[in-house]
Amino acid sequence: MTQYRVTVDGHPYDVEVEDPTARPVVARIGDETFSVAVGSGNDREQSTPQTAPQGAPSERRAATSPVAAVHASSDSTLTAPIPGVVANIAVSPGQTVTRGDELLTLEAMKMMNVIRAPSDGAIETVHVTQGSQVTQGEVLVTFATN
Repeated sequence: MTQYRVTVDGHPYDVEVEDPTARPVVARIGDETFSVAVGSGNDREQSTPQTAPQGAPSERRAATSPVAAVHASSDSTLTAPIPGVVANIAVSPGQTVTRGDELLTLEAMKMMNVIRAPSDGAIETVHVTQGSQVTQGEVLVTFATN
């Protein structure tokens, strides 16, 4: 686990990242898990992942393109980080996923944002369909609880 200090909108955060070269990066801030698209401050319509900078962790700024963090609202639900259109659904109810697996893709502001599993589990319900419009905070997927 690698520790980073990042600044988002002027607010510093201590972040734990398991694999900083993965895209998107799965990060933990306290007890919350996020999936984050990473880019430089000059990126506006980035559609391909970038290689993580080499060397010691340092303060980084999140991409200025739309926020592509996925917030796990609870242990069992995953909500939309941004408004957009569901471009692709990669999972179905009953399917087992591993943290980092692609769940679905949201298209927002001409960018394709891959939404990945924040943890291992099984899909209980997919609440959206391909082509549907979603709002920020809308539940996308519910995970089965043990």
